[in-house]
Amino acid sequence: MTKTESGSLLRARFWHDRAEETWSLASQMPDPEAKSTLVEIAQRYDALADSMAARGTDTIAADALL
Repeated sequence: MTKTESGSLLRARFWHDRAEETWSLASQMPDPEAKSTLVEIAQRYDALADSMAARGTDTIAADALL
């Protein structure tokens, strides 16, 4: 595992963890507008995490070609 891979995958885990926390907060929110905002934030955190994970995967694939 290269430093780039591990960094990208660690960042992905970080953002997935933030998403999980935000999903949890959203599920407890009684105000619909606040809940909707938190759901949107959680979705964006998940998308960011997926992007970071893909970077790590792309690096692995590129290294395999060398």
